Amino acid sequence: MDAHIVYLLALPYTPPTAAARAAPALPGAELRPPVKSAPHFYEIDVALTELGRTAITVEGQPVSVRRQLIDDQVLSIECAYTLPDALSAEGLALKKRLNAALRELLLRGADYHKAFTEEYTAICFTGIAPTPDEFVNRSAAELAALLRSERPSRAEAEQTLISRVRYTDDDLTIVDWEGALIIDAHGDFQSDIELLKIGNYQLLRYRLLDRAIERNLERVSRELKSRRLQRFSSALLREALQQRLELLLNFEKIEQALLLIGDWYTAQLYRLIVDEFYIDEWKAAVRQKLEQLDSITDTVRENFTFNWRRFLDFVELGGWLLLLAGYFILFFLEASRAR
Repeated sequence: MDAHIVYLLALPYTPPTAAARAAPALPGAELRPPVKSAPHFYEIDVALTELGRTAITVEGQPVSVRRQLIDDQVLSIECAYTLPDALSAEGLALKKRLNAALRELLLRGADYHKAFTEEYTAICFTGIAPTPDEFVNRSAAELAALLRSERPSRAEAEQTLISRVRYTDDDLTIVDWEGALIIDAHGDFQSDIELLKIGNYQLLRYRLLDRAIERNLERVSRELKSRRLQRFSSALLREALQQRLELLLNFEKIEQALLLIGDWYTAQLYRLIVDEFYIDEWKAAVRQKLEQLDSITDTVRENFTFNWRRFLDFVELGGWLLLLAGYFILFFLEASRAR
């Protein structure tokens, strides 16, 4: 049984240099852009830019590569290919080799060498008989191995295939941390894949934001030890405010929009993605670190204000002492003249 494999890779977007723009990132024939570049829910709050589609060959397998830019922040790359005899050991080994080769090729083409990436794989089937549920129950071990890229135990296989959502009796979508299984009688996979892209996009942005806050906290620690806080307190406050605005504006609006568009299936699938990707946990961790950073910067600001006021008090006291000393000097001068 053949499967349609969609390998997703998300990484921070860096505008290409002039040399990179002059040459294609990947060799291959250019494909026509899709008639519909995004499902309807992208039109609400996600800025999506199509960067082109390319056809390449990896280990003799034709692969369609589609690049998209999400909110001018994250480069999302979608690689689609057909995996022959997907449920066999040979099919699993081929999938692992193809995905590894694609990752290396894509990262090299994007000239990206850092650790902040998100990988995800959707395994798509069509023409399943008699029903998707019976197919999953019958091939649970093989399907779980495809999702996890390794042979799991029976308990692990059941856990991998537990998070399910469906629109009709002829389709089924299972979401796991490392991959998703999408079964549809008519091959209508793309809307689910676009939602998986949004989940990976949010997860990557939270990781990047978390790292930025950690760096700010490390910076505070270094400067506290060196007693040079006056150099950067205002800049640090601006960065903390910018990060809080980014958290509030760029992420929560997506969740609210997807949950309120009136499409119950989209909302249900998105909720499943949020749970399996631990997005709520990442959000809570980022919020907590932001609150810690805000508390520290507020303390620093209060200390600076206190120290400045105390300095002014000393200046004022010194002025009064000088004035008092002057009065004494004038008094003694006048007394000397009187004698």
